[in-house]
Amino acid sequence: MKRLRIIPLAMILALLPFLQSCLEESKVDYPWLAISTVRTVENVDNGYYLALDNGSTMYPGDTTFVHGYPIVDGQRAFVYFNYLDEPKAGYDYNIKVGQIINILTKDIVDLTGENADKIGDDPINILDQWVSQGYLNIKYQLLGTRNTNKKHFLNLVQNKISGNGKEDGYISLEFRHNAEGDVPTNIQEGYVSFKLNKIAEEMKTAKGLKIRLNAINNDEKFIKIELKK
Repeated sequence: MKRLRIIPLAMILALLPFLQSCLEESKVDYPWLAISTVRTVENVDNGYYLALDNGSTMYPGDTTFVHGYPIVDGQRAFVYFNYLDEPKAGYDYNIKVGQIINILTKDIVDLTGENADKIGDDPINILDQWVSQGYLNIKYQLLGTRNTNKKHFLNLVQNKISGNGKEDGYISLEFRHNAEGDVPTNIQEGYVSFKLNKIAEEMKTAKGLKIRLNAINNDEKFIKIELKK
């Protein structure tokens, strides 16, 4: 079976602050790391497979170490794994799963006068972004205290207050952050994925996405993401 290098070493190193303890435990037995989407298998109790951003599929042939993982169709996740030699019919790869770490996965919401305060507009940076498998994936950077009792909220919104829609062929969206009063003392990084099914029809004819955010330097910033046809 052809082996696929899912994530290069440079990206794994970039993920170290986020996944360091997991990497130390998994790097020997589970040397591969992939970003995937969990997909359920019809008519199979607790059956699922992992869809990769390049279109390949991985079947979890050995789940000894993740027994009891709560399966949610459409959940984005990091997966530590190793390859199994025996192929699985209907899938590109058969794997032994060492660990699954869920990525925050949310829907696009409407920003209205009623929920504007809850949505917030605190500073946040986008370090990387890409569209795949019907999701907008964002690597972000924000400021906080690392206090586990302080929960930050992230949302991708359509602004119904300003009436932003499609500008110059780009679908206008906003990446919003509510720090819930947390003190901005430490830089923190993470990943979030947003389902794009709400704007799927618009995306068929759009040039791309135009993401507005309030950057950490307190400047309003716009990022354009071209859509591959």
